Amino acid sequence: MAAAVKTVLKEEGKLQPEATFMDKCVNLYELFNIRHCVFILGAAGSAKSQVWRTLVSAMTHLGIRGGRSVSSCRNPKAVTSDDLYGYVHPVSKEPYDGIIAKIMREYSKSQSGGYKWVVLDGDIDAEWIESMNTVMDDNKVLTLVSNERIPLSDSMRLLFEISHLRHASPATVSRAGII
Repeated sequence: MAAAVKTVLKEEGKLQPEATFMDKCVNLYELFNIRHCVFILGAAGSAKSQVWRTLVSAMTHLGIRGGRSVSSCRNPKAVTSDDLYGYVHPVSKEPYDGIIAKIMREYSKSQSGGYKWVVLDGDIDAEWIESMNTVMDDNKVLTLVSNERIPLSDSMRLLFEISHLRHASPATVSRAGII
């Protein structure tokens, strides 16, 4: 994997193949081989986004899972919980999908090769993270307010790009790998 990361960095020409950065990419790859959910921690500007984006490119370069890896990055703190997960209209009782529900449904039904990364880039708070616990644990299922259940497929990965874990419960922290 380190060779693929170095190749991708040289081809893109934006970053230097520094040993520490390449190690972080390889560490993330190795952690995703044993966990489907990972927290990547660091202050703003510490290259968290570049680490996972470089890894996605390196995995595509190697043809891992037989195709192009894709990602969808959203800030969960930029929208309401209803916008994030969906809601049931109080009068019509019609369910409406949220952003995460739409992304996960699309990825779980996709038959294309490669990994599908759901990246949530925003600090953790109890309002939105607790709804992710069933996705993060061994059940790997997002349960919507409409009681629909969307499973994570084997090709899906969940990445939280955050600066700290201060507001995460021990139950949440125990469900993911940490870099």
